[in-house]
Amino acid sequence: MEIRLNMRPALAGSLASALVLLAACGGGDGTVSSQSSSMPAAVSAAGLDTAQALTPGDTRVKWHPGHYVQLGAGATDDLVQRTFKEISSLSNVRGVQTRYMWRDLEPTKDGYDFSEIDKELAMAQAVGKKLFIMVGTKVFSAGGRALPDYMHTDEYGGGVYRIQIDAKDTLGTEATTGENIAMYVPAVRDRMIALVTALGQRYNGNNTFEGIGFNETALGQAVVPLNSTQKTDFFNNLALMDAAARRAFPNTVVMQFFNFPRINMPGLVNSALNNGVSLGGPDTFLNDSELELSAYPLYDTAAGKVALGPSVQAENYFTTYQGGPYAPPAVTDLYGFAKNRLHANYIFWAKNLTAPLYPYTNVLNMFKSSTFPKDAAGGLTTTCPTNFASCTNAL
Repeated sequence: MEIRLNMRPALAGSLASALVLLAACGGGDGTVSSQSSSMPAAVSAAGLDTAQALTPGDTRVKWHPGHYVQLGAGATDDLVQRTFKEISSLSNVRGVQTRYMWRDLEPTKDGYDFSEIDKELAMAQAVGKKLFIMVGTKVFSAGGRALPDYMHTDEYGGGVYRIQIDAKDTLGTEATTGENIAMYVPAVRDRMIALVTALGQRYNGNNTFEGIGFNETALGQAVVPLNSTQKTDFFNNLALMDAAARRAFPNTVVMQFFNFPRINMPGLVNSALNNGVSLGGPDTFLNDSELELSAYPLYDTAAGKVALGPSVQAENYFTTYQGGPYAPPAVTDLYGFAKNRLHANYIFWAKNLTAPLYPYTNVLNMFKSSTFPKDAAGGLTTTCPTNFASCTNAL
């Protein structure tokens, strides 16, 4: 196995080492540019000066709940840098959440490319903020791919299944569909466990690295419908992957975004609670009857036990329920709903600047308002969850 780190010159000196020891299931990540450098597998953890060598059995969790600005997959270094600069003077905004597709972190088998995470950690550390990442395994763009190319093979049952999106002609071809992870295939599950194991070995001890999350549970509209066994296996394996991620990150918030199918959510949430896996969601709709049946009651179940982190995404700024008419809620109402109805410890605010509403500008103005809470968590609940051994400001 090979670890490859593509580093900016400013980081190369401080990135003294990179630890990678994969679990028995194997795995890896990595694409390299001409500036990359290969390092041996058993070197120590991430080189930003907040990385800690931890004693086995230390289960304190880094705990910095609050407001995080959410950026989409493929965000440029410049956008990330500007976002950290925008929040650098806001005491009530904790940090930034960035998103990666699995293929970004493992573009070829058995190598790693964590260079963008390293750069973002340096940006966060420079302004005293935190970084929370999301690993995506589902893509809605026509012909888009979320998983590495090597996963799209018979060895992994194709790795994915195609999902219908808005494209209509020749529906069913890759050019007009998106994809979702075939988590019902054990080999796919094991490769993702290998990925999160490597990420945990590198970043769990980093005090600037606040958390890692995984995208929504909704299966999407499969071009070839999944059978009942596949659906059952999907969520059993997802629960196993979440638990493995928690073992890989014993000192870090691990969060599964959940929403649908309704029938599978109680079992997944029960497993998450038993394993100290936190829960979030892809949407904060003020008046969505389906979420009120499927997901929102489970926030009540989990409140106080694990961290809760709903996100406010693009559509949430423009309407109050999925597919609803243009009826923009006040961002203060979204904040109040996430805080009070969803018991939020974290809120992830999408950086949306769509005209004429420019929602992110409204969010920034809310943070800056004299009436908005000025504590570090921006008014959100900071009590350490009972299913965490303990919480700490720094390891």
